[in-house]
Amino acid sequence: MQRAILVVDPEADDRMRLRALLASNGSLVVGEATDSEDAMRQAAMKRPDVAVVAAELAPGDGIHLASRLGTQHGIPTVLVAAPVAPPDIARAAQAGVMGFLVKPVDPSTLRGMLEIAVCRFQEILCLRRETEALRRSLEFRKVIERAKGLLMEAERIPEQEAFARLRQKSMDTQRPMAEIARAVILAAEVSGRVR
Repeated sequence: MQRAILVVDPEADDRMRLRALLASNGSLVVGEATDSEDAMRQAAMKRPDVAVVAAELAPGDGIHLASRLGTQHGIPTVLVAAPVAPPDIARAAQAGVMGFLVKPVDPSTLRGMLEIAVCRFQEILCLRRETEALRRSLEFRKVIERAKGLLMEAERIPEQEAFARLRQKSMDTQRPMAEIARAVILAAEVSGRVR
């Protein structure tokens, strides 16, 4: 699969070498940048699949840029660096860097690293979405349970009937049950039955 790549490196010779390596393995360089701000602009305009970023980048550094690209634009980053010290590896992992390539970049590992970076980044995004959906679902259940309890207490009805009332009102008004439950809780708070 042909990947759209953003290359970020302050050195023109290094960008040229990377561009040639990427072209030889079927990748398409959609943008080149020399610094973080230019990289962020190009990422917004070109929407690459992955960024290849020099670790030695000013202002800040390539690790900081990798974090920004991932969080603000949803673009995974592979860093290119001279041999990397363990503290930098830990910082890069914390920032969301998806891979490292050591200079000089080996053409046989470049394509594989880019594919893995994109796939792992997509998996992480999917897991984050699932986690958020589960968190919201749990939050909704808590609200519904509280509203059910308030209805049971105020109306002296069994749990099944309280739930049925919430569900029926949800269907009648075409609003989510959690929204109806919040309204029940708010009404109880306004009436002074609950704090």
